Amino acid sequence: MTSASGRRRGFGVIEALDREWCELVRDHRETAARWADRHEALAPCGSLDDVLSAARLNSDPVLAALLTEVSIGDQLAGRVVLQALIGRMVRMAQRDPRSSVGDYLALLWCVINNYPLHRRPVRIAANLSLDTLKAVSMEHRWLGRGDVTLWPSSESLEELLSPAGLDGTLCDSPLPVDLEVLEVLEAGRQLRLIDNSTGALLASVYVDGMTGTQSARRFHTSEGVIRVRCSKAVRQLASHADDLIDVA
Repeated sequence: MTSASGRRRGFGVIEALDREWCELVRDHRETAARWADRHEALAPCGSLDDVLSAARLNSDPVLAALLTEVSIGDQLAGRVVLQALIGRMVRMAQRDPRSSVGDYLALLWCVINNYPLHRRPVRIAANLSLDTLKAVSMEHRWLGRGDVTLWPSSESLEELLSPAGLDGTLCDSPLPVDLEVLEVLEAGRQLRLIDNSTGALLASVYVDGMTGTQSARRFHTSEGVIRVRCSKAVRQLASHADDLIDVA
């Protein structure tokens, strides 16, 4: 069960995301202009702040435009969607005695990257929030009363995934590219245990040897969210180690 102190520390993720948001707004005016050229709902927007404001006023068309960009690989668009829903995640986490806001944000990111826009083009913000709540509930059932480690140590990673051939040190120093690691990650994608975004994240940490800060910058999120996503993905892969062996 998540401790009260752990839950309070989890809200530091919000501060980190807000600081990063200011940097993204400053550095990505050209990206906002490019989106505006492609999507009518974003036509008035000259900055990421404008896009965020538009998402609050005209939610479905703006979120649909952003999720369309996400579907073609634009992670920054997903980051804007996440920023638009931070308030909802905070409120849900405050009502949940077992999960931190970092847990909610990490799973929201996964939901954003897998949202079936063609099937659910309306009430998008509500659907994203509900899907995240369902994902958190599933995590509770899966993990039971165990604690969630926010960043697997090199020892725990090796112990969890050694049956599938995935081991190595953590990202404090660069790692050589390990073909077995890449094969296991690809097997995880084929089995739909992880999505493409999560596979890329794990590769950046456990293959490329990037630090949490470096990965956070690459994926336009916070180090805290990176840690939570890594932990959950490693546990998911570890729980299907035998299947990974067969596929890899």
